[in-house]
Amino acid sequence: MTPSTRRPLLARLPKPRWPLLLVMSVSLLLYVVTLVGVDFVLGRDMMRSHLQDAQRHLLKQRAQQLEQMLVTAGSSRTAEVAEQIMLQWAQESSLLSAAIVDRDQRIYFGSQLIWRGGQANRLLDGYQSELARKALLAGRAQFHQDPMRGSLQIYYPLVQLKPQLVPRLLYLEQDLTPLNTITQKQFTDRLSWLWVVALVLAVGLLMLGYRYLVVPMNALTRQVPRLGEPELKLPIDQGLAELVDLSDSMAQSNQRLRESYAQLVASEQRWLYAVEGLKLGVWDWQLDTNTVFLSHHWKAMLGYRDDELVSSFDAWEQRLHPEDRGRVLRQLQEYIEGHIGEFENLHRLCHRDGHYIWVLDKAMMVDWDRDGRPRRMIGTHTDITNELGQPQLGLSGDSHASGLNRPALLRRLEPAVQAADVANDGALLLYLDLDDFKVINDVHGHQAGDRLLEQVERRLHKLVPEASMILRLEGDEFALMVACRPGDTPMEQAEQLGRRIHDGLAKPWLLEGSPLHMGATIGISVFVPGPDQDTNTVLAQAELAVFDAKEHERSSTRIYRPALHQEARRLLWLRDGLHQALTHNQLRLHYQPVMDPDREILTVEALLRWHHPERGEILPDQFLPVLKRYGMSDQLTELQLEQACRDLASLRRHGVDRMSLNLSLRQLMATDFIDRLRHQMERHGIGRQALAIELSERELLNCEDDELSRLEALVALGVELVLDDLGSGLMAPAQLLALPLTEVKLDCRHFGSLARPQAQALLRAQVQVIRALELPWTAHGVDEEACYEVLLGQGGRRFQGYLFSAPRPLDSLLKLLKVQQLHAVPTTASTP
Repeated sequence: MTPSTRRPLLARLPKPRWPLLLVMSVSLLLYVVTLVGVDFVLGRDMMRSHLQDAQRHLLKQRAQQLEQMLVTAGSSRTAEVAEQIMLQWAQESSLLSAAIVDRDQRIYFGSQLIWRGGQANRLLDGYQSELARKALLAGRAQFHQDPMRGSLQIYYPLVQLKPQLVPRLLYLEQDLTPLNTITQKQFTDRLSWLWVVALVLAVGLLMLGYRYLVVPMNALTRQVPRLGEPELKLPIDQGLAELVDLSDSMAQSNQRLRESYAQLVASEQRWLYAVEGLKLGVWDWQLDTNTVFLSHHWKAMLGYRDDELVSSFDAWEQRLHPEDRGRVLRQLQEYIEGHIGEFENLHRLCHRDGHYIWVLDKAMMVDWDRDGRPRRMIGTHTDITNELGQPQLGLSGDSHASGLNRPALLRRLEPAVQAADVANDGALLLYLDLDDFKVINDVHGHQAGDRLLEQVERRLHKLVPEASMILRLEGDEFALMVACRPGDTPMEQAEQLGRRIHDGLAKPWLLEGSPLHMGATIGISVFVPGPDQDTNTVLAQAELAVFDAKEHERSSTRIYRPALHQEARRLLWLRDGLHQALTHNQLRLHYQPVMDPDREILTVEALLRWHHPERGEILPDQFLPVLKRYGMSDQLTELQLEQACRDLASLRRHGVDRMSLNLSLRQLMATDFIDRLRHQMERHGIGRQALAIELSERELLNCEDDELSRLEALVALGVELVLDDLGSGLMAPAQLLALPLTEVKLDCRHFGSLARPQAQALLRAQVQVIRALELPWTAHGVDEEACYEVLLGQGGRRFQGYLFSAPRPLDSLLKLLKVQQLHAVPTTASTP
């Protein structure tokens, strides 16, 4: 009936807060870096290109001048003029090579005399015959820049010379080192100048922003907590128009806030005067958050001070008379759902002293959300016990109809617990909780349940005649006080008494003319009465023993021992610690590889790990049952799905295309599980057959039809279903055939040491069963070399265990994969 809300995990993470001055500084710095970077990339290349174009133009002019001089000299003086020019060029240090070649690529004249008559491609280091032929065929100059030599070459065909003359091509190679030095210096000077200008502008803009934006905004922020005060000093009266408008708006809002506050105070005073005068108990219930306010008079009406009772829905519900509870809650639900027009109810509430008072409860809905759903409800309680003339049932009255609450029980037990009887050999406090009584109540009705409780009380009086007290608590619980007798130890007497009560309660009960079987779970506290003995502690020990018994085996007896208290503290610590772990991302997935016969990684299995910042690693078998017990499976599912899909996307880049994830059947049966799984798979690009879900043999032992349908839906979605820990013998082969399995994992640890022939025979039999299912299988729990050898002999192809690798965090697994890929490179390269 009470609403519940669940905040997403991401909504609980702290939101980043960035100071405006920091944002402005970073933005201006990025602007300067971007501006200089663009100029660095574009300006350097443009300057270098411009200078290189100029160098090409100069080389081409030099070649054209040579050609004109040869044409002017005529055929008789061609050789003389060519030789003179080559000798002049040989004196220039920036000209690395200069040569005139003929059609056969032989040097006619060169800047060095020893080259004459030789092949150009052999004597000239940078000369390329292919470019020379291309220039001769095209009839135009060809340029080539050689980065290795740091030079610029020109292949210039001498097309204006007569065909019968020997010179056909001019080759020049210019050293670009001086040019690059000049370019670098010019560019460095330009870049330094640009940095200075950009930084000066950035600092100027930052100072202006700080003066006219940051300082006024900080001043306004400091005034916000003072909104509502009579004199609010807003310092912004000039500067940026938007900030001045904001300051004016805050002043107007402050005035309206003061007026509203004055009206609210006056209204609250009138309301308090009316409530105080009528002596009403007021309650205010916020349905969407399930928070409740209980007024001072509400608590005082039941005998409590403000600090003695926590304001909550349970504080009211738990104090309802058992005979009234169903009727009141049903009417409240009908009013919330809109089936009845008003809520007015007369019922009984339990007083702090143990008796019941009659209250008239009136309430109305005062707020709804956007969709019209009720959100807030306010009501009043009026004590009308005296008006009705009803007796207040105390401990001496007919208390069997309702039973004692805890405060009343403690008062009844206190004289016996603190009795100063030195001859006493100890005492036993027995706490009985009837098994499945709520089911009997629901099936046969509350009146039949009350008659059954009366039978139980009468039978307990016959079974334990030595009991000094047999008290019925609220609901279906009883407390018995028994003094120990001389002879047997108190522990032995407690065990004997527990067996006697179990045997007596095991006999059939008669309900509505039909026999009924019902047992009880018993917790016993053994103590020595005395003035210093604490009644609450003794009762709490018996309750803790009952709690432990119900956790392990119903219809059993558990005697309190200090270890139970330690176990309860450990359980509560784990519960609270897991809440913190889910909030602060302390639960992480580790990955254990699945290997092939060559010990190469095929797939991985995701295993949950908890690293506590103070207690270190906590084993899964310690915290997983606590997660399921306290309803944290939903948060755990979200964490596992999101982290597994995200990490699988990373692993796919390193060759691992499949991952298996351990989930419980309870997690799979959540209403929105398939939608959440599909969302994470689509978000991270996880395809079909890339994700597998592992379920243990124990989980699937008694699979219901709706659970089987959910498993089939997962397989249809493209998620593989793996049966984990096969080998325990819980499931028959016929049960395996009914499941939509895609793989089986054989747990080798069930067979013990495979050095024994019997263990090897059992393993072979299990492998034969798996082969009959015609499903791929993986050997899990391979921790020894001997086990690995036996499995290889049985045809095993996939292995997982500590022999190969322990579960690793993602970064460690990625390093292992990189090492595997490095070792695989030579093998791949040698493959023909």
